[in-house]
Amino acid sequence: MTRIVNAVKLDFRTGRFYISLYPILFVVALGIGALVRMPIFTVILTIVLGVFISGGVFAISERNHGEKLYGTLPLRRRDVVLGRYMFGLTIGVGATVIAGLLGWLAAAISGSDMGSLGPNRGTLTPGASYDSLIFWAAIGAAFLYYCFSTSVAFPIYFRFGFSKTYVLTMLPLYLVALAGLLVTRYFNVTLGMSDAIQFFDAHIWLLPVVGVVGGAILLAISIWISIGIYAHKEI
Repeated sequence: MTRIVNAVKLDFRTGRFYISLYPILFVVALGIGALVRMPIFTVILTIVLGVFISGGVFAISERNHGEKLYGTLPLRRRDVVLGRYMFGLTIGVGATVIAGLLGWLAAAISGSDMGSLGPNRGTLTPGASYDSLIFWAAIGAAFLYYCFSTSVAFPIYFRFGFSKTYVLTMLPLYLVALAGLLVTRYFNVTLGMSDAIQFFDAHIWLLPVVGVVGGAILLAISIWISIGIYAHKEI
């Protein structure tokens, strides 16, 4: 366990440039969400940027030949992989918490509810107030998206490197988030009263739990794949 913790510390030191950049991006996400009166946009953008930040450690490590450095340390390859995922998970949890706080702040600044689709666009839940439901659904979905993106990207980075695969790997994942926003924004998708809405409104705690459990399963599968890849990679 100590070796894994040491690997996590190395990753934080390696990726500190990207981490220091994140607070500036918070302001951008908050400003855009408040400006267009879509707090959910702030939540999603913060998470998408979190995926970018966590992948930055691969970029810097590749540029500085970090794999060779790690190979000289008393770290097993398994420790390096687990440490990298713990680093990514820490970023993801922090990003999710901050995304929620910024989402509420964007709603307060713009004077809109969490389901607002922007000026003259109405809300996701017309005729009813489901701010808490939408908020926790967004948090659960945001964390699940982060884990999904990380689970897809990390094994690819371990196998082929960051510079060769970043655009091809992350662009489709970014487009998924953008497509979701465009669907709700431009097609005025609404959530009417239904049994599912009423159920989750009465059991809101299930929404983040679904995100956490789903994310944990994705990460577990991805870790297993990455360990197999990295164990046979020539450094």
